[in-house]
Amino acid sequence: MINPPPLDFTKVEKLRKQMLLTTGDMSTLLGISRMTYYGWVRGKPIRNSNDARVRRTLKQLLFILCEHNWPTPDVIAMSQKDRFAKLQALTTP
Repeated sequence: MINPPPLDFTKVEKLRKQMLLTTGDMSTLLGISRMTYYGWVRGKPIRNSNDARVRRTLKQLLFILCEHNWPTPDVIAMSQKDRFAKLQALTTP
């Protein structure tokens, strides 16, 4: 099996900002610490044990961004806490 190319965290950061997520929110969704997330943004490699899960979560977020037109005006008007709770509800299977 061919390994996928490494994730480009400059694009992940753009996604995070477009979805109005804090770094802490994104870390929670990815199941990692904020320090790990910051390391990835700075170019540290992702462990194989995290890679598949992170890619799955990013695909979910892209789906929500496109199919749910995230963030909608009502989502933008929410508090950060409520916005994150709504997003978590959409990402939970």
